[in-house]
Amino acid sequence: MWDVAMFQHWQIRTLNAIAWISLASAGVGLFIGLLRAGEQSFITDVSIGMLTGVLIGFSCSCSEFFVFSNSRLRMARQMPLWQLLLLRTIVWCVCILAGMSLPNWLFGQPWQHLDAHFIENFAISAAIAFAFSSGIEISRLLGTEATTALITGRYARPRLENRVVLFADLVGSTALAERLEELQFHAFLSDVAQDFADPIYKTGGDVHRYIGDAVIVTWPLEKGVKNGASLNCALGMHRTLDRRASFYRTRYDTEPGIRVAIHCGQVAAGEIGDWKKEIALLGDTMNTTARIESAARDLGEQIILSDDLAKRLPDTLRTPIRVLPDYEAAGKQDKLTLWAVDPHL
Repeated sequence: MWDVAMFQHWQIRTLNAIAWISLASAGVGLFIGLLRAGEQSFITDVSIGMLTGVLIGFSCSCSEFFVFSNSRLRMARQMPLWQLLLLRTIVWCVCILAGMSLPNWLFGQPWQHLDAHFIENFAISAAIAFAFSSGIEISRLLGTEATTALITGRYARPRLENRVVLFADLVGSTALAERLEELQFHAFLSDVAQDFADPIYKTGGDVHRYIGDAVIVTWPLEKGVKNGASLNCALGMHRTLDRRASFYRTRYDTEPGIRVAIHCGQVAAGEIGDWKKEIALLGDTMNTTARIESAARDLGEQIILSDDLAKRLPDTLRTPIRVLPDYEAAGKQDKLTLWAVDPHL
C-alpha cells in the first residue's frame, strides 16, 4: 500500500512539473509570437509561437524526468559528466528542432518559409539547453536544496528550521570493507546510494550528506510527515535492497541490509566553509537521530521512529507501528520513547 502511495505521489509531482514547464514555455512562445507576428498572419504566427513553446517544454521536460533524471536508468546516471552534458544537449536540441519545425508544418508552412530567425532561435535555444543541463548537474552534485540555498543566500546567516531527519546506516559494512578491495567496496557503496536515490527522490527528500556507509536525508517538517513521506522513504530503501538482492549476491557476495532512524525537530541551518561551502544542520535533533540509530542496532530493529515523529504521522500509517521499551541513550537525560516498523509490511 505504501509503495503504491509513494509512486502515485511521485507521478503527480512529475506530471505537475511537466505541466508547469510546458505552460511556462507556451507563455514564452506566445510572447515571441506576439513580437514577430505580421499583420497579415497575426493569428497564425501567435499560434505557431505558442505551440512551439508547448512542444519544446513538454518534450524536453519528459526527456529529463523520464530519462536523464530517472534514477533507475543507471546507464544515463553513471556516464561521465561531459558525456551526459553532451547527450542531454543533443537530445534537447532535437526536441527544440522538432518543436520549431512541427508547428510550421501543421499550419501548412513549407520548410523554405520557416521563420527568418530560425537559425538564430535554434542557436539561442541550444545554448540555453546546455546552460540548463550544466545547472542540473551542478544541482545534482551539491543537492537541489543546497544549490538553491547557496544561490539565493538563504543560509548566509544561520537560521532555525523544523525538519524531519533520516539516518540510514548499512549493516555489517565494516566486515565487508575488510573482505572487499577498496575500489570494489567503493563501487558497492555507489550502487547502494544509486538504489537509495529512487525512494529519496520519489518522497521529496534531500540528501544532506553521505558519511562513509551512511546517508542523512532531510525534509521540511510538513513535507516529511505529509502522507508519511519520510517513513515511505525508509520502507522504499529496504524494499529496493530486497528487490536487488540477487544483484548484490552476484557482484559482491553479500545482501546489504540497513538500519534507519527517523526523528523530527528544530535544527540550526547555515553555510559553513569558504572555498568549499556546504549547508550544515546542527542541534539536538541531529544528535538525537544519531542516538536513535544506535538504538536500532542495540534493539535489533530495522526502522525506528522517535515519538515526536510517530505522533505526527497520519492515522492510517500509525496502526502498523509498535512501541518499544524506553531507551536510555548516551548523553540524554530522559529516556527516549521509540517506535518500530516492520519493513516487510
